[in-house]
Amino acid sequence: MGFLIAPGLVTIAHAASAPQTVWSTTIKVPVYNTPQERDGQVYLTSTQSSGPNVFAIDGRTGKPLWSFPTQGSIAIPPTVGPTQVFVASDVGSMHFMRAIDAKTGALIWKYTRDQPPECMCSYQSTLSGGLLFAQTDGHSLYAFEPNGAAPSKRLWAFDGDGALLTKPVAANGVVVVGSSDRNIYGLDAKTGKTLWTSTTGYAFTAAPAVTGDVVVIGDQGGNIDGFDLKTGKQLWNFGASGAIDDAAVTAGNVAYAVSEDHNLYALNIKNGQTVWQYAMDDYAEHAPILLGHLVVVDNRAGQLIGLDAAKGTLVWQTNLDGTPFSPPVAWQDGKAVVLKIGDHRIGAFDASSGKPLWDYSTEAVVTLPIVSGQHVNVATSSGEVMALD
Repeated sequence: MGFLIAPGLVTIAHAASAPQTVWSTTIKVPVYNTPQERDGQVYLTSTQSSGPNVFAIDGRTGKPLWSFPTQGSIAIPPTVGPTQVFVASDVGSMHFMRAIDAKTGALIWKYTRDQPPECMCSYQSTLSGGLLFAQTDGHSLYAFEPNGAAPSKRLWAFDGDGALLTKPVAANGVVVVGSSDRNIYGLDAKTGKTLWTSTTGYAFTAAPAVTGDVVVIGDQGGNIDGFDLKTGKQLWNFGASGAIDDAAVTAGNVAYAVSEDHNLYALNIKNGQTVWQYAMDDYAEHAPILLGHLVVVDNRAGQLIGLDAAKGTLVWQTNLDGTPFSPPVAWQDGKAVVLKIGDHRIGAFDASSGKPLWDYSTEAVVTLPIVSGQHVNVATSSGEVMALD
């Protein structure tokens, strides 16, 4: 591996050592979905439909805590709330959303749907604004009250004119979601009623970001727009030269967004004016992350880059020797980052210099990494779950 360190941007060759394995546990089923973590527990789902396919593991020791069989296929990671783990699964034409007790693994409630014939498990679910959202592989968005006993019905459902390709965001009583029908919708969080609709002329795949009463979202035509959260009125427009594939990241009055035109843009949230832009050797598929005064981003050229968040100047650049398959994840209280590189590697890097700290590789396919406490957790297609340090 090589990395560049400012000042002087001198290229230095470096071979990272292997990480320490703090613990390793085998759950005997393949894991491809990204693990999830909350309060020191790690939760996993497997695509295998026979036997247990939802698992909880102590993130400190690797001790298995409980397992749960859905008797159906699970195509997405679990969604984890303060006390419940939400899992979407399919059995033939039957589709289920389950709430499982995070501590005990006991079933709390189950929602069953067989009409219309759309898979609820194969897209995504998320918690936002106190609501649980499930999205189908068709064009439906379902909202649930996540807490309490067994809800007999969902709170509401919304059907757009096209597939709802973005993750919904709920803020101040409004649910915002973009669609491939070229619309962005503002929905009443209590009823699902459409409050407003705005159109940019291009499909949305990037999720919206909400700061105060401003919605920032990019589309496949390269537009990055600011909308009023309450009315849907377009406040400003910025035109990039390539599609916007992932959500903007906001801090203060600045939104940071990547485009297929190879640029990372920092825009003023109030008026959409450019604060700075940085041209990369290739485009970034993943949103950047903010670590204090740094913006860290990876790109298709196999580079991990650290930029000054205020000025957009290069602080460091590291060659990953592979294509990043995940966004960087903050580790060690922001002093380091980890990410998946290709199908079989996880790399850790010093956030201040970009220097490689360690490199984990295996013949099995690895999941995206997560951070639990001071450890990096990852699972594999061979059923191994481990904590790395």
